[in-house]
Amino acid sequence: MQLALRLAARGASRIRPNPLVGCVIVKHGRIVGQGYHRVFGGPHAEVIALKKAGLLSRGSDLYVTLDPCRHTGKTPPCTDAILRAGVSRVISAFGDPHDWEHEGERILKKAGLKFSRGLLRDECRVLNQIYLKNVLLSLPYVTVKMATTLDGKIATASGESRGISGRASLREVHRLRASVDAILTGSGTVAADDPHLGVRLVPGKSPLRIILDTSLKIPLSSAVFRDEHVLVVCGSGASNKKSLEFRKRGVELICLPEPISLKHVLSALYERGVYSILVEAGSTLVTALLRERLVDRYIQFVAPKLLGGIHCPTSFEGEDPSALSDALRLEKVTVRSFDQDVMVDGYLRFY
Repeated sequence: MQLALRLAARGASRIRPNPLVGCVIVKHGRIVGQGYHRVFGGPHAEVIALKKAGLLSRGSDLYVTLDPCRHTGKTPPCTDAILRAGVSRVISAFGDPHDWEHEGERILKKAGLKFSRGLLRDECRVLNQIYLKNVLLSLPYVTVKMATTLDGKIATASGESRGISGRASLREVHRLRASVDAILTGSGTVAADDPHLGVRLVPGKSPLRIILDTSLKIPLSSAVFRDEHVLVVCGSGASNKKSLEFRKRGVELICLPEPISLKHVLSALYERGVYSILVEAGSTLVTALLRERLVDRYIQFVAPKLLGGIHCPTSFEGEDPSALSDALRLEKVTVRSFDQDVMVDGYLRFY
């Protein structure tokens, strides 16, 4: 099952909105077939693994990270393929939220197969957090990424923020960018930093760039408008002249009623096909998302630097809490080093 999970992770963003699934087939203690869901609309992991195993599938054990599907979509049901192949036993890590009544399990058991579920269940849940939130809440999965000094500062008093963390951390940020559908930032960050928000330091496709700009005040000369792979969320009060200028440049606009609700923003993006978002923004947008409990995963790169100063912004601001019990607490935290920087990665919501 550990191998199946490693295989599943290879699917990355190419399979969304489908789940990451890996499959390993074992016969007499020997692996005879393996596969993973490679691309949306393509064969599922079980079908690929069964094809590789061929006739050795008969009487085998099939390990899969998610219950085999029993519905017909872009591909036929995996349960049918498993039954045709003559598999004897299915071991699943986790039940598919699309099949809460466990129809797939029922069909396989009725045909005489042995079936068990729960092996490395939590590991499978971690792998499929994006999919689980999409299915359960019909909202994109939101990850916030911040870079700070040891004393929690994200910029100097003059607004300088580039170069807080090192080159190794930046490469990891580009890897994170390549793993999501979109990057979300605010008009203030674009005005202050003129960020590129693309993938350059690692292999991978640059995600859609999404800018929150209520009144369309960002200049079209900004780096984020270097091509048409950008979307701006604006308010319904934005001038028609400005809207026309943006659309003439090929910029996609989503105009929402004012005052703009961040949850409505996320809903509109999900309807457009944005299933995962990396937020790279200043404290105003990040604080609003955190206060409204819209953040699922929080990542902070901490550099061994001290800035000090009451006018240097921090990553999370807002009202002063009166008790430690008011703190937002991360779960399943991991800590990694990137040269001299430290990355703290944890979940605020776990599905």
